[in-house]
Amino acid sequence: MSDVYVLSIFLAAVIALVLLIARFKVHPVATLFIVVVALGLALGMGGAEIIALVNEGFGNTMASVGLLVILGCVLGKLLELSGAALKITESALKLFSEKRVPWAIALASSVIGIPLIADSAVIMLIPVVSMIAAQTGISMMRLGPILYIGAYVMTSVIPPGPGPLASASLLGVGIGEAILYGFAVGIPGIIAATIYLMTIKTHVDPKPEFVNVESAAEGDQSGVSGGTTKIDTSRISLAAALAPVLTPILLITIAAFVSPLLPEGGIAYETLAFLGAPVVALFIGCLLVLPMFGSRWKDKETLNDMFEGGLRVAALPLALTGVGGALALLIRETGVAENVAEGIQSVGIAPLLIPFLVAAAVCSITGSNILGVMTAAAIMEPLMDTLGLAPIVVYLSCATGAQIMKHANSSGFWVTTTLSNMTVGQGIRSIGIASLISGVVGFLVLNLMVLTGIV
Repeated sequence: MSDVYVLSIFLAAVIALVLLIARFKVHPVATLFIVVVALGLALGMGGAEIIALVNEGFGNTMASVGLLVILGCVLGKLLELSGAALKITESALKLFSEKRVPWAIALASSVIGIPLIADSAVIMLIPVVSMIAAQTGISMMRLGPILYIGAYVMTSVIPPGPGPLASASLLGVGIGEAILYGFAVGIPGIIAATIYLMTIKTHVDPKPEFVNVESAAEGDQSGVSGGTTKIDTSRISLAAALAPVLTPILLITIAAFVSPLLPEGGIAYETLAFLGAPVVALFIGCLLVLPMFGSRWKDKETLNDMFEGGLRVAALPLALTGVGGALALLIRETGVAENVAEGIQSVGIAPLLIPFLVAAAVCSITGSNILGVMTAAAIMEPLMDTLGLAPIVVYLSCATGAQIMKHANSSGFWVTTTLSNMTVGQGIRSIGIASLISGVVGFLVLNLMVLTGIV
């Protein structure tokens, strides 16, 4: 096969993937499977060979990341339903003066956005933010998007968010390394986006049903506790609320950077390696949430039903990750990687820009940052060596690109716009531009880190 044919087929496959999801609304998992099979056939593979490759790619990916995605989603669900996320938000608001309320919301959103999907963070906390807007007179066109953007950026760049967790696995990046450098590009992006949102002059009042005291209480009840029992956060300490979020991060990060310094085989080495294993660390995080349920921790609703809620959240990321692994294996095994890499080099595009643009295109067109970072990682994994890019650099480029940009095809855009009482145009001016800024700033920070030899 000629290089031109291979490049043309690969480009057609990427275009088909985007069109099937964005234009024809085919489910992303089905779309990825169709693209993998069609690409294999177009490149001369037999049907049985393609299915064997799909099974191998799916199985290898699930073996490395499946349980991590499940535990990460379970942890997020438990934090939501226990009231820990609400406690973190309330505590952040107490730390800041009224004039700095937007920064308090940005801080709280960034912390709870590590394990929680951004849409869930908004649905859960929008009654609280709406009450703050009514009391302070700050526009919901500022506060609503700030609530969203902190969680959105964190769930795009920091494991155990399903997108970055799957991307790190596909690219062979250590979870501790992904967390550390993810903070380095994510925090500047959140700061820049928040500064932009604070400059917006248009005033938007909160939705009346959130301002009314009784309605707000009902909103808290349904958003935080799943509509069963209203959470009393006064019985939860801030340390207890933060422990399930920070403990896994600290264990994974310390194990990644300290274990190599210890004598291999020693007690300290083995203990740290065990506790810092991502699966163990995330499970410990889940266990640390249980005391916040009080006497309900041992009930079936807590031990079984809430875990099942997390499993339902994990279903889509798991399937996408597995089929994405099959796509990466196909690209590598059929020689597409070399052809694409040579084409990129001949055009003269900076290699670092490619994963950023791929992730940005997928996210902007499909509306999913999770799909953006995972698809870009699957496409780029076989190209890394040929393009001379380190796995962590590709990971960060995918994660920053996948933030660009949220608009009317995104569920998070609609959730935030609707609950913040904004029009579509106001949502694009706030959420859309803020997500563009966060991604570009994070990518610029990544370029600086590459130039200075940090990564």
